[in-house]
Amino acid sequence: MISVVIPALNEEKFLPECLESLKNQDYQGDYEIIVVDNGSVDNTSKVASKCGAKVFSCSKRGVAYARQTGAYKASGDIIVQADADTTYPRNWLKRIANHFSSHPESVALAGAYVYKDPLRWSKFEYFMRHLTNIAGRLFLGKAVLVSGANFAFRREAFLKVNGYEANSLFPDQWGISRRLSRVGSISYDKTLLVTTSARRIQKPLCFILIGMVLNSARMSSHFIKHVANLFKRFAMKLPLLRTPARLATSVSLAIIVTVLSYGYIFPGSQVFGKVYSISKTSDKVVALTFDDGPNEPYTSQVLDILNSYGVKATFFTIGKNVELYPETARRIIAEGNVLGNHTYSHNANHALISGGSKDIQLAQEVIFKVTGVTPHLYRPPHGKKSPWELQFLKQERLVEVTWSVSANDQHILAYLGRPSPETFAKEIISKMKPGKIVLLHDGYGLTHGDIKSDKSLTVEALPMIIEELQHQGYKFVTIPELLGIPAYN
Repeated sequence: MISVVIPALNEEKFLPECLESLKNQDYQGDYEIIVVDNGSVDNTSKVASKCGAKVFSCSKRGVAYARQTGAYKASGDIIVQADADTTYPRNWLKRIANHFSSHPESVALAGAYVYKDPLRWSKFEYFMRHLTNIAGRLFLGKAVLVSGANFAFRREAFLKVNGYEANSLFPDQWGISRRLSRVGSISYDKTLLVTTSARRIQKPLCFILIGMVLNSARMSSHFIKHVANLFKRFAMKLPLLRTPARLATSVSLAIIVTVLSYGYIFPGSQVFGKVYSISKTSDKVVALTFDDGPNEPYTSQVLDILNSYGVKATFFTIGKNVELYPETARRIIAEGNVLGNHTYSHNANHALISGGSKDIQLAQEVIFKVTGVTPHLYRPPHGKKSPWELQFLKQERLVEVTWSVSANDQHILAYLGRPSPETFAKEIISKMKPGKIVLLHDGYGLTHGDIKSDKSLTVEALPMIIEELQHQGYKFVTIPELLGIPAYN
C-alpha cells in the first residue's frame, strides 16, 4: 500500500493536472492520494475531492505541519511526498514500489525533477544537484538535496524518528532526510524524474538573490548550531566517533561545491585555467566588446557609432547569426574591428555538455567560411567555464576572454524593465578603471525581431559611454591590443 501526500495552499490552478497524473499511474497495487488543505481560501478542497483524493485539513500553516498531518492519516506502508504543481510519469509509483521491494535496507528514496518551463541556467542547477547528491551518497550515506516533490520513505522508519521537525532546516527536504538517515540508508535515483513548475524561480533577479541570501543565512545558522552541539557533546564526554567525521566531510564537500560553482559561473575565475577578463595596466585604456551578434539593425547601428568616434571594438559573434547576417560579419572586420567566437548555438550550459567542443568548432568553421578569418578569441555564453572546455580551447589555439565591467543589461531588461540610456551609461562608466573589458550586447542569443533582441538601449547609451570616457582620458582598444595577443589564428 502506497500513500501519496500532497500539501496544498491555494492550489486550485495546478492541482487538477497533478491529480490526473497520479490517477493514471500503472501501479497495480493499492494506493491512495491524500491532499492536505493548509488553509486555502480558494477551491483547493473542492478540486481535490472532485478528483477523488482524500482531503484533510491542517489549520497550522507550514509545509511540515501539512505533510505531518497527511502522513499520520495515511494507511500506506510507503509514504510518498508530492507537490500540487508537479506532474508524475505513469510508472512513477511502480518504480518506487519496485525499489523498496528489491532494497530492504533502504528506508527512503530520493528522486529528481526538471522544470516544465526551464530557465537558461536550469541545466546547471540540475547538474549541481546531481553532483551534490552523488557526493552526499559517497561521503554521508544519503542524498543531500532532497526534493519535497519526489521523495518516498517507509512508514515504519518515519514513525521511529517521530516524523517531521517543523523547526529544522527545510523540514520536508534536508530535515526529513537527515532524520531518516539515523535508522537506515537513503537511496538516490537521478532517473526517477518528475516535472515541476518553475514558479518559485520565475521572479525578478533581485528577489532570487534575496532568497539565496536568506537560505544561506538559514543554512549558516543551522551549521553554527550543529557545531555548537558538537562542542557541547564533547564537553560532556559523549561518544563522538561518527559525527565529527561526517561534519568534516560536509564542510569539505561544501568547499568543493563552492569552488566548482565559482569556477563555472564567475566570468573572471581562474579555477579551471587561464581566462582573460582584465589587463593589468596603469594606462587609461579599455576595451569595448559586444556579444550575441550579428543582429540587425542594431549591429550596423553600433558600427556606425564606432566609426563616427574613431573607436574600434571586439565582437563575439554567434555562428548561426553569422550565417544569417554574413555581410554584417564581414563589415565588422573590414572596418578594423575584431571578430571572436561565441559558439554556434549559444547553449547556456554549453561548457558542461558533451557537444560543447563541437559547437565551438562549428562556429570557427562558419566564421572562416563567411569572413575568411579563424578567430583566436573565444567567449563562453554567460561566462560559464569547465576544465574540459578550457583544455579543448588550448588544443585549438583559442583563448578565453570574459569581462570585468557589465551593466547586466540582459537581466535588467528581462526582470526590471528598460532603464534610461543615461542610467545604463552611468552604470558602465562608474565601474571603469584602466585595463577593464566592457561587456555590451548587440544581440540576444539566436532571437531576432522581438523585444528581447531589441538593442536600441545599447545604441542610445553607446555615444554617452564613449564621450564620457574619452573626456576622462580613456583610449578605446580592441582585445588583442589590450592583451597583446593575436586576433586570429
